Amino acid sequence: MLSKSKRSRGAVVSVMCTAVLVLGGFASSAFAGHDCKTKDKCAEARKPCNICDVLFGKKPCGLCAKKEKPACPTALCPSDGRMTADLPANAKPGDCFAKVIIPAEYKTVTERHMVQEASERLEVIPAQYKWVEERVMIKEASCQLEVVPAEYKWTEKTVQVKPGYTGWVMQSAADCVTSDKEVRGGVFCLRTTPPEFKTIRTQCLVRPASVRSVSIPAEYQTVRREVVASAATTRKVCIAAEYDDIQKTVLVCPERVKWESIVCEDKLTSDTVNKVKSALLASGFTPGPINGKLTQADWAALAAFQQKNRLGVGELTYETLKQLGVSIQ
Repeated sequence: MLSKSKRSRGAVVSVMCTAVLVLGGFASSAFAGHDCKTKDKCAEARKPCNICDVLFGKKPCGLCAKKEKPACPTALCPSDGRMTADLPANAKPGDCFAKVIIPAEYKTVTERHMVQEASERLEVIPAQYKWVEERVMIKEASCQLEVVPAEYKWTEKTVQVKPGYTGWVMQSAADCVTSDKEVRGGVFCLRTTPPEFKTIRTQCLVRPASVRSVSIPAEYQTVRREVVASAATTRKVCIAAEYDDIQKTVLVCPERVKWESIVCEDKLTSDTVNKVKSALLASGFTPGPINGKLTQADWAALAAFQQKNRLGVGELTYETLKQLGVSIQ
């Protein structure tokens, strides 16, 4: 049963290696036309990245040609020796090695991009108005001629109507009386008649009619009206450039194949298998039943654990046991 499991794992590793080589050929053609126009320090600092050079042939320098030069992806790959047709070096008797796939490593970076360039615009400041009260002339001053009528007054004066005179008057009963008191006919008396007077009321001219010049003053009125307090103007407003932070996932180290030390078949006991299953279960993965045997479900859970922790996928390596906290006597 254990040999069958080993064959299954060998088939899985073979399929994954084939996929890596196919993807490597595609990536090589994709990056073949992307050469750096200028030599930068990042390109000079790159070191061989094991299978990276074999798969891609030419280093993808475009990742380091950005304004914010990130670290060279190949420089972050561990220098654990190239995968060649040779067997692992420095192996000791009793050690077992297998080629495993190290998953590609990515990281999320934040880049600041300009959304809108800086610009300027003209802003119109409207005119300001206010209400004021003013005294305005509605009629100018003028002159006109005015006739001053004559002035009269009434006065009273005595005038002689009939003058006085002295003459003889014959009266039958005249006032003339003889000394002997006897009336005598045909008596003439010399009599004085006083003048006659009459009081009349007359109108006298006091001041004759005349003409005078009369000045007519100007006429004013208080009105309320709206006036401009400050005229409309324009001003230049500077609009700052707008930026936005964009997060994206970039490749830190591409997928590669390497030799890793694995648990030999004679050391893979039922107790070790059960420890591995229990550790996978405690880490949140779903292996098969704990029965001392590795099944397809166990290998799937183990591969998922190795992918998450960026370990070599496809074999039960000592690095995987270390991450699971499983030790072998």
